[in-house]
Amino acid sequence: MSSEDRDARNDDLDVEIQSHLDMATRERVARGESPEAAAAAARKEFGNVGIVKEVTRDMWGGGFEQLRRELRYAARSLLRSPGFAAVAIITLALGIGANTAIFSVVNGVILRPLPYPHPEQLVLVTSQFPRLGFDQFPVDAAEFIEFRERNRSFSDVGAYYATSVNVGSETGPARVPSAIISASLLSTLGVTPEAGRWFSADETLPNAAPVALLSDELWRSSFGGDRAIIGRKIQVDGVETQVVGVMPPHFDIHDQGVRLWLPLTLDPAKLADYRGSHYLNLVGRLKPGISLATARVQLEPLLQQWRQTDGGSADPTQNRVHTPDAENHRLRYDDLLTDIVGSAGRALWVLQAAVFLVLLIACANLANLLLMRAETRHKELVLRAALGAGRGRLVRQFLAESLVLSLAGAAVGLLVARWGLHALVLSNDAGIPRATTVGLDGRVLLYTLVLALGTGIVFGLTPLLRLSTANMSLSLREAGSRTTAHAGASRVRRALVVAEMALAVTLLVGAGLLLRSFENLTQVDSGFDRSRLSTFGLVLPGATYADSMRRVAFFHQVTDQLQQVSGVQSAAAMSGLPPLRQVNANDTRFEGYVAKPGIPPQNVDYYNWVTANYIATMRIPMIEGRAFGPMDGATSPPVAVVNQTLARLFFPGQSAVGHRIQPSGMVDTTQWYTIVGVAKDVKQGGMDAKTGTELYLLYDQAPKYLGYAPRYMNVVVRSTLTPKALAPAIRRIVGAIDPSLPIVGLRTMDEVFAKALARPRFIALLLVIFAVVALALAAVGTYGVLAYAVTERRREIGIRMALGATEGGVLTLVLRQGMLLAGIGLVVGLAGALAVTRVVRSLLFGVRPTDPLTFTAVGVFMLGVALVACVVPARRATRVDPLVALRLD
Repeated sequence: MSSEDRDARNDDLDVEIQSHLDMATRERVARGESPEAAAAAARKEFGNVGIVKEVTRDMWGGGFEQLRRELRYAARSLLRSPGFAAVAIITLALGIGANTAIFSVVNGVILRPLPYPHPEQLVLVTSQFPRLGFDQFPVDAAEFIEFRERNRSFSDVGAYYATSVNVGSETGPARVPSAIISASLLSTLGVTPEAGRWFSADETLPNAAPVALLSDELWRSSFGGDRAIIGRKIQVDGVETQVVGVMPPHFDIHDQGVRLWLPLTLDPAKLADYRGSHYLNLVGRLKPGISLATARVQLEPLLQQWRQTDGGSADPTQNRVHTPDAENHRLRYDDLLTDIVGSAGRALWVLQAAVFLVLLIACANLANLLLMRAETRHKELVLRAALGAGRGRLVRQFLAESLVLSLAGAAVGLLVARWGLHALVLSNDAGIPRATTVGLDGRVLLYTLVLALGTGIVFGLTPLLRLSTANMSLSLREAGSRTTAHAGASRVRRALVVAEMALAVTLLVGAGLLLRSFENLTQVDSGFDRSRLSTFGLVLPGATYADSMRRVAFFHQVTDQLQQVSGVQSAAAMSGLPPLRQVNANDTRFEGYVAKPGIPPQNVDYYNWVTANYIATMRIPMIEGRAFGPMDGATSPPVAVVNQTLARLFFPGQSAVGHRIQPSGMVDTTQWYTIVGVAKDVKQGGMDAKTGTELYLLYDQAPKYLGYAPRYMNVVVRSTLTPKALAPAIRRIVGAIDPSLPIVGLRTMDEVFAKALARPRFIALLLVIFAVVALALAAVGTYGVLAYAVTERRREIGIRMALGATEGGVLTLVLRQGMLLAGIGLVVGLAGALAVTRVVRSLLFGVRPTDPLTFTAVGVFMLGVALVACVVPARRATRVDPLVALRLD
């Protein structure tokens, strides 16, 4: 129908209706009524003019015009009820917005491909040592070279390890995350530099000129985005290094946040020297047409023949060459994206499911609101039906209204999601991988649109349950008065409340379990006193501090001078910072060790080089023997301290003190370290991880007996001063010794712990927020249904009170109705929680998925909330005036 035709037919309709009203008015005037009264009576008799016009227009045809008209009518209808529309839109905005925000995280972290060509072909290759309990461990350089040469499944393989370096820039020295990479890594990843070139193979050989690749971020922040940076030399760990390229924006490897790339120097002629020193991660690109499963099968013979290929025996007990094999030194192959996401993937899907439950509760609430609104509009619906509007027309009308609401809610929800994402990123603090890729993109917007349409259809269909032909016929026969047809709608409302309560209970149980789990994590004994403890890192450039003795002297100067600062009680330095650090397992000889079944291999999980007063500064209790002291000098007999776990494993039933060991890398293999003490276990691999074996070696003795002293050390300061108050003294002391050194990560030990617990805190916090929202929605839903039920039953309540019912009796009547619904919802919800909490088992620590305390607490709490939600409408029922109620209807 053209617009001209539509306008003409509208004009005709207006004229016809007006003629009908005029005729009726004239007839009434002729019967003696005044013109005003006659006009009013005629209009009343005719009914709602707007509805008549809408129904008549429905008969004119469908298509886009009809859709536009229905949406316009729905919008006008909602504007006539601004309070209802506002509540509905806000509820939907919270539900859809929260879903959009979490899906943005899921999309950015899990669903978005890695930013490399054909990322599905990229595989992370690591090693496994089942006897040591290491399921994923780096490979050594010899394994990398041999694997790259011998495998037939990958088109290329690259190697890297992440570290940090000091970089001299236009803004001063800075400590930046870096990666040492093989030249083949960049070709394996298939990413071209934004400017300049890749490393050449020659630049990874010994004595090559030092070169570096900058990240786009470092190039812009520290060098002003100057294109002339290519070919310039910058200071990297005190070495003049030529910049040969700049990588594209956001280029990274394994979510390490790398800002500088340096070549991995390897000499193929020294494979034997490289064996056993595991520090490299490999990334391989599968050949086209080869799946990861196929590659695993193809690589198995390589693993089985590796030892013989290198000239060793097939019997691992007869061969001391450190090479991979099919039993005790396997290789592991993981999809790169899956490995990066790790356990965060399950946590994010749990959050997505939780927030979807919140949306379902919101939908149930809105369905109830629409159902009650439909009750108040039954006369309008009956009139429409009487004028010829079929069930399909009424269905379209309700759907149009619900879709208008859901789309408006989605629009506001996008704003909520944007704000929520900003809050998530701020609170995340590296708890979730690939956080920089999280944002609102086309896929997220499509998800939001689908969610809005689905939501609108779901809660928009509920009021249609009372639009059966039978119900409409009954309403027509009873002239639009309230009928027994409402009994069915009442059952639907009660069922929705039960569903809301059940979903809220399930969500609350899950949140309670994670909250208890997080509380357990915070109460784990770390093994030392972290109060009033501050820490920072210092990395000595290899070029400047090539001499290990100079490194030892440097940290002695720093810690000695720090201890002279007013308010500082003690200071020390150590190579590994608890409670969350990487395993640096090393083979370690134990004097008199005899390999037996059940006796662990000679290996220690955590080596820690420490200055003499480290144990005193950290306040690690000594279980046996003594800590390092003044008698332990750089050239005195070498001594070591071990932890309880190591003592129990290697010296069961006897004292470890006095026994001797040889740490990895001994200069003179005739020398032995004597164990002088056993310290309390300290958490090194995370608060939720099993304590490993720990070996403390005196930093001062490392140059003489190990020929090496670490360049990267953490300094800990026990003081009454805050890091902010300490900072000037630290900068002055370090700057006076070496002004080129940046101070890395000055913070309290409490902040170190907070970062270690960032992910479980993040997950628990979000789930608690969702549970609180679900609880509030369920409580509001219960209140709304009861309040409406009281309104519906005012006449009944009035009759009861007129017949002598007391206020207490009425109060009990209403409370019983509400608490019965809450009780059913509680039972269903607890049963549902029992079924689904197993999904979060891997996220829990120190609490079972069926924890009775959590289930009981949630049950009692939910009943209390339901009671509060029921009390208000119940008390309102007791204030019903019997005389007023009896005059109703």
